[in-house]
Amino acid sequence: MNETSAANAEKLAKTLRHIAHPLRLLIICMLAKKELFVGEIIDELGTTKGNISQHLRILADNGLIARRRDGNRIIYRIEDEKLVKLLDAMKKMYCPKFNI
Repeated sequence: MNETSAANAEKLAKTLRHIAHPLRLLIICMLAKKELFVGEIIDELGTTKGNISQHLRILADNGLIARRRDGNRIIYRIEDEKLVKLLDAMKKMYCPKFNI
């Protein structure tokens, strides 16, 4: 295996580890559709602000999502479109009948 393949495999493994939690996976699914602010994510997932913030921080700190400030709100989006393609492939294989 060459260095590029090994580096790509390591990057994919890290990405999969970071989205392996159910809430983080749902957050990624939501952000794949559009940018959202924390309140919208909390309303959709029905958990606490602290819980969502913790998961958003993990995703952002690992380069999977990006954040920007709009007034007093922080808006999140997918940082790397490859993540959306990966998610689409997984949805087709594992849950084609569901809209997650």
